Amino acid sequence: MINPVREKAFKIVKKAKDVKINKDKIGELARTWEKEKVKKPEWPADFHFKSLDYFFILDSINFCFWFVRRSPGKGGPKVKKWSIDYKGKKYNGYFALSLALKGFFEKNPEKANLVYFSNISQREFNSILQGGENLQFLPKRWFIVRQVSREIIKKYNSCKNLLNSTNNKLSNLVSKIEKLPYFKDPFLKRAQILASDIYGAGLAEFDDLDYLTAFADYKVPQILNHLGILEYSKSLDNKINNKILIAQGSKQEKEIRASNIWAVELLKKQLNNKFYSFEIDWILWNQAQGIEFSKPYHLTKTIKY
Repeated sequence: MINPVREKAFKIVKKAKDVKINKDKIGELARTWEKEKVKKPEWPADFHFKSLDYFFILDSINFCFWFVRRSPGKGGPKVKKWSIDYKGKKYNGYFALSLALKGFFEKNPEKANLVYFSNISQREFNSILQGGENLQFLPKRWFIVRQVSREIIKKYNSCKNLLNSTNNKLSNLVSKIEKLPYFKDPFLKRAQILASDIYGAGLAEFDDLDYLTAFADYKVPQILNHLGILEYSKSLDNKINNKILIAQGSKQEKEIRASNIWAVELLKKQLNNKFYSFEIDWILWNQAQGIEFSKPYHLTKTIKY
């Protein structure tokens, strides 16, 4: 089955004005990876709890971990980024979320299921995220967790039943996930990530791994721009550099996300299909974690990614 995200991305890229893909730089990166014998990173099992309920809950609220730094006066206090403590170490961003949920599932096996989360109180939900201070959309995340849990129970009775109804096809799984509350997105970022997490965690095997695209978020466009693969117009570059919000659904925001996806498709072709698209995404995302970027990533206040 053709993934509609590829078609949508290609159509946007063809008409893009503010984002261009530098194919020469894609060729350079492909040659570098071949020379360095780059391999896909191991799926980060230590940062997750291996259960379907866990991943459906995790990826239903896997979005928007950046925060606004405020300084109410010269020399005034700065707002700290949301973070959690897990086994004596501090984590922020996506891994803070994955580990906060993992800790809850480990300590509360009787509550580690959709039935419990379908009626979880806002107070307990916030406590799982260790207060969630400065985490955007905190009340919305609580609402989404409850709604997604209730919908899966209503339609399928369990995550296992949902998975069993896919006939080992990622295309079927993504299609079912996107119909759940708040998963609908033109680029299916969280629906595809959830599908890849289920595969990465070894919870299911699929026979159409090439179905998934890259995941259109913040960090991969940032490293692609850093590598010279994504080139931004002066207008867009100015917004990103000055941390000016780019509206969800705007032309520039769509071009960033579509170009992210299509650049990965072009890189995959340059690498002679050595990796699947989502594996290239994994490589780029992991490499981005170790880079001190001179430019920030684009900011879009959204629950889509």
